[in-house]
Amino acid sequence: MDQNLKLLIVDDHVLFCNGLEQIIKQHITNAEVVIVNNPLLGLELPLSTFDLILVDMDMPQIKGFEFIKRARDQYEDLKFMIVTMHNKLSIIRKVQKEKIMGYMLKDDDAIDFLNGILSILDGNEYYSKQVIDTMLQSPKEEIVLTLREEEILNHLAQGLSMQEIAEDFSISLETVKTHAKNIKSKLKVGNKAELIKYAIDNLIL
Repeated sequence: MDQNLKLLIVDDHVLFCNGLEQIIKQHITNAEVVIVNNPLLGLELPLSTFDLILVDMDMPQIKGFEFIKRARDQYEDLKFMIVTMHNKLSIIRKVQKEKIMGYMLKDDDAIDFLNGILSILDGNEYYSKQVIDTMLQSPKEEIVLTLREEEILNHLAQGLSMQEIAEDFSISLETVKTHAKNIKSKLKVGNKAELIKYAIDNLIL
């Protein structure tokens, strides 16, 4: 690639960001790297000027999926790579469902990172070797929540009542109860503590 490249890293881990920036600049000499440790500040940038945006999944201000959703609301044709410590099939499947182009783990080696960045810049999807291993080794029977079920689980885990959730989504109380029953059945959980744990572990909360 001869043209100059502009990459954005959105991640609250300063040391990781600095290390990744050094790796990128050392091997992709025409790359400009911008680092933002607060995703809310990242949303204020002219995101359409970046060739690739690398996003952490678990940040204190807003989660990576929410950052990507808000960014896409502003600019449709952005390229994203997930950079995370979470190697869980449920999150990988959500990345695929959201049509996010790449998924890397923070302990992947430098060569894998560089291959991923260059592959996505060329318009291809890229999943690191560790992520692919997780996809291949996981059982075929997966827990898949619908988008509405994830939204309701998020609200339940935050402590909202079913009536409050019904009002928030402008749906009936009975519909919320049905969703809650289906969620518990799919997750095989029986109490709120287990629901909250699942929501946290799978970056829904």
